[in-house]
Amino acid sequence: METNSLLLTPFFIEVDGCEVTVFESLKREMATGQTWFFVVVSINYKGIKTRRYTLAVRDTQDLINKLKIEITKIKFMEYAYGLDYVKRLIV
Repeated sequence: METNSLLLTPFFIEVDGCEVTVFESLKREMATGQTWFFVVVSINYKGIKTRRYTLAVRDTQDLINKLKIEITKIKFMEYAYGLDYVKRLIV
């Protein structure tokens, strides 16, 4: 029988000046032998919190890299359309 490791300890990390809440992480061994973590996060960008969503990552560095990409997308949206657009889109 396959077992999964579930961490339910929420913690905060700072990535590119934004506070990111990591709500939980599920460790999963794939059939290929690789280990993946499914991490539920929410980004706080200039006082606007995103909805919770899941990222599939291999390790902590992969999580940080994917969060940098997500934050960069939000920054581009603010640059192109303004902060009100970002509020409507990510909340």
